[in-house]
Amino acid sequence: MTTLRRTPESRAGLTSWPFTPIDELDLYLESAADPSLIQLETLVRGHLDPAAVEAALADVLAADPAARRHLAASSPWRRRLRWEASAPVAPAAAGARPHPGRDASPLTVASWRTTGQLAALREWVSAWPIPLRDRAVRLVLASGPEHDVVILQTHHAAFDGISSLALLAAIGVAYRERAGDVAGLGPETISLPAPRPSRTASQTGTRGAGRTPVTLARVAGRLPRAVTRVAARTAWPDRPGYGSVQRSMPVPRPARQGSGPFPTVNDLLVAGLIRTVDRWNAAQGQRSGRIRISVPVNDRDHQGRWAGPGNQTRLIRVTAGSRERADPARLLAHVAAQTRAGKQRPSGGLDATSRLLATGWAPTAIKRPAARLARRVAAPVCTDTALLSNLGAVGDPPSFSGNGTEPVWFSGPAQMPRGLGVGAVTTAGRLHLCVHYRHALLDRSTAADFTALYCQALGELAGRPA
Repeated sequence: MTTLRRTPESRAGLTSWPFTPIDELDLYLESAADPSLIQLETLVRGHLDPAAVEAALADVLAADPAARRHLAASSPWRRRLRWEASAPVAPAAAGARPHPGRDASPLTVASWRTTGQLAALREWVSAWPIPLRDRAVRLVLASGPEHDVVILQTHHAAFDGISSLALLAAIGVAYRERAGDVAGLGPETISLPAPRPSRTASQTGTRGAGRTPVTLARVAGRLPRAVTRVAARTAWPDRPGYGSVQRSMPVPRPARQGSGPFPTVNDLLVAGLIRTVDRWNAAQGQRSGRIRISVPVNDRDHQGRWAGPGNQTRLIRVTAGSRERADPARLLAHVAAQTRAGKQRPSGGLDATSRLLATGWAPTAIKRPAARLARRVAAPVCTDTALLSNLGAVGDPPSFSGNGTEPVWFSGPAQMPRGLGVGAVTTAGRLHLCVHYRHALLDRSTAADFTALYCQALGELAGRPA
């Protein structure tokens, strides 16, 4: 997993290739207030050399044109968007001032002194769009008093969690090769300002509707078989952006009970999230109907599971009603049957409606507003309750020290009205969970309560009540 496999679009001499429908739709649905970012974070025991980090990043990007992709300039009346691979960029000379644009280094160095400042830094970068016309990758080296934190962000139109993890692992390997060999002051450390609040609608639904009109959200909630929303409980209903809660624990192992497919760790994570939403909503006085969880599935072949750039995942949906939720064993079996069936279906990429919105039927100037309008109208009805993205057990995890025991946390976008996603990565026998939430849905205190409830549900399903 420490190298990026070359794909047809990254072969020598090929510097331009078309967007896939998945790439295109993801870009259309992004907004400046809600950037579509994959975020990975790893803790470093000790301190890193910023100049060596910058050189390592340059080495990895130089080795793979697909990792240097950016949105090619084109007329809004063209029917398809294209990627371009920019030329490799050498690290800035010592003392040189960084400059914006495609030739600037994608590395930012910041500092923090308290855990509160580090949390504020995470929230700041999660609301900081990546300019896709310049690049699809950003690396943040956050220097702390006793240890550093490395945050990798990738644009979801160009990467998924697997390819982002492979990229971070490759940067770690390159850093270990570079450390001690790079002279100079390296990039300048900056103080990151607070993000500017984005414009929000004057009326915001407090039940997870976000900017969707309140009336439309209420009508959708009364439709037959409407999907349950996570009950909002926040002191900041109009605040844009994301927060996150990170937890690490021993990997919970489901026990075999009854007939049917043996549940996996991923099944347990999904079932635990369903039980948590049910209990959370009940505590907020909101009755839960159908709870539906989005689960990304890696479409790479088995041999290339940890290789291949780009966005090569598709979503399956796992649904549970009150009958299945009443019994833990039944719920686990119900979830396991759905996930196994979903993974065995042939990969179809996007659904028919999404393919229509993102293929060459019309110029991009028409497709983009059409896709955004379609999502605005359909989101209250079609958006799932929450997202569970499990990257699985990583045998060769990202490491800047070489021991491979550092925790890794992963999160992806969670647009409203969903507003909540759980990212999971297992390294060195430990499960690392990141509950990624919109401020319009939860605040820091209530998100910590939700996370504690989730960890409790996982322990119960594994037969180890917390």
